[in-house]
Amino acid sequence: MKKFSDFKPIKKPIIIKESDESDQIEDVQITQVAYQTDIAKFFSKLFESREVAHIYHLQIQGEGSYVAHLALNEYYDNILELIDELIEVYQGQYDIIENYDIINPDITLSKDKIDYFIELADFIKNNKNCILPDDTHLLSIVDEVLILIYKTLYKLKTLK
Repeated sequence: MKKFSDFKPIKKPIIIKESDESDQIEDVQITQVAYQTDIAKFFSKLFESREVAHIYHLQIQGEGSYVAHLALNEYYDNILELIDELIEVYQGQYDIIENYDIINPDITLSKDKIDYFIELADFIKNNKNCILPDDTHLLSIVDEVLILIYKTLYKLKTLK
């Protein structure tokens, strides 16, 4: 089973150049398959973040744990609504997403919660190119996800 930590950056979509129609059809099918895989990995990572945040929330202890407990609770309560909105809008415009990755929450055993959220924000910023630049309505929802992540990081880092 492939873990999210093994994820490699997403490749840009294949650009179809003018040629005979048979070449175009083959290129379009390859592009759609690659694009579906990339977007499924992106959405899977968002689902992973919800599960990981919930586990961190339940395992938190020690000094500052109450504020962290609340911050993580706020994240996992709010992220699901954003994920749902993002995927429903995407599927309304394009097609049903298939081939989601299996969520492996073992990351919580080896990674600090702050490090996880920093890496999550970097992942989203570096891989949101799986959403086409003209789809600003989808990218605005991705921006809301980033806002939630950075608010969570602020609370985890500074509030005790």
